[in-house]
Amino acid sequence: MAPESRCSPYQASDYSYPQSIEGRIIESLDGIWSPYTGRTFANRRETDIEHIVARSEAHDSGLCAASAEVRRRFATDLLNLTLASPRVNRGQKGAHDATGWLPDRNQCWFAARVVRVRQKYGLTIDRREVDTLDRVLASCSSTALTRGVAPVEERIVSDGRSAGLPEEVARWDDNGNGRITCAEARTHGFAPVGRDHPAYPYMRDGDGDGIVCEAGGSSGRRQRAPTRQLPGASGPTALQRYDDNSNGRITCAEARRHGIAPVRRGHPAYRYMNDRDNDGIVCE
Repeated sequence: MAPESRCSPYQASDYSYPQSIEGRIIESLDGIWSPYTGRTFANRRETDIEHIVARSEAHDSGLCAASAEVRRRFATDLLNLTLASPRVNRGQKGAHDATGWLPDRNQCWFAARVVRVRQKYGLTIDRREVDTLDRVLASCSSTALTRGVAPVEERIVSDGRSAGLPEEVARWDDNGNGRITCAEARTHGFAPVGRDHPAYPYMRDGDGDGIVCEAGGSSGRRQRAPTRQLPGASGPTALQRYDDNSNGRITCAEARRHGIAPVRRGHPAYRYMNDRDNDGIVCE
């Protein structure tokens, strides 16, 4: 426990994050809605990416002495990210800690999440916020996230990444987006990637030939064929039409948002989705 202290100047650019991370937040929440108010949004243009423990608050609670890598990891950690309307994010919560602001809904979840984030990054906390969090948590029978009256199972693992990657594959997911890119495959020395490799189901095989990342490999390796237009698709491909977060895959959250779930093997979007049980149906 200690008062806040700004041991170095705060610059938001030191805690930058890609806008594309909003897609991962939506996936973790299983929809475009805000835990703070329960409001469901029509689209991503109505939302802000919200840091539960504000970046400037974390800076003054110890990250002012942290490395650039730790600051970047904090700024992109799903454990500390959610959605809020601009009115709530910019006009109400801002950089306040729990003493200065609490959400209308999910206060128990919010308080517990603040504690987890502070513990994870070794952040200090002042006496007033301790008292506020203690008061909130003392009244809680559960700290689970709820939407209306229904509990929500968030898809976040302990390191802040999206759930779903097996441990042997997660070690190659350097950017923590739940997929394996060709850059990551080359960095870890296993490109090109064949269909029998454990990373293959988590990569995009655009031409469907069973080999990923052919281009840019060592000399003698064949070059990747141009991406084929999906059978029966005209105009934009299924990927262009449904891949809202532009990560080269189509998630169940995106499929539901576009009204195409459940997705069966014959659907143009199927090839860009992960059918883990290989039953020909995704997002049942």
